[in-house]
Amino acid sequence: MPIDLSAVNWVYVVLMGAFAFASALLGSLISFRNRIGAALIAGILFGAIFVAWNYYPHPQIQLPIVKSYAYPSKS
Repeated sequence: MPIDLSAVNWVYVVLMGAFAFASALLGSLISFRNRIGAALIAGILFGAIFVAWNYYPHPQIQLPIVKSYAYPSKS
């Protein structure tokens, strides 16, 4: 199944990439160049930024916000 690149929200992709880059940079600075510590800190920072950006409502910025979807019940 090919990916339809016209359906990709490129602003969202670039924004998440910028968050990942900032998290990795801060993780590296905070951990004093310890690779494992930097990776751990970057993962935690990115997770926190991702959750804050996607689940906290931003009325001024109209970007995708994750909505809860329920699976249809099997009968």
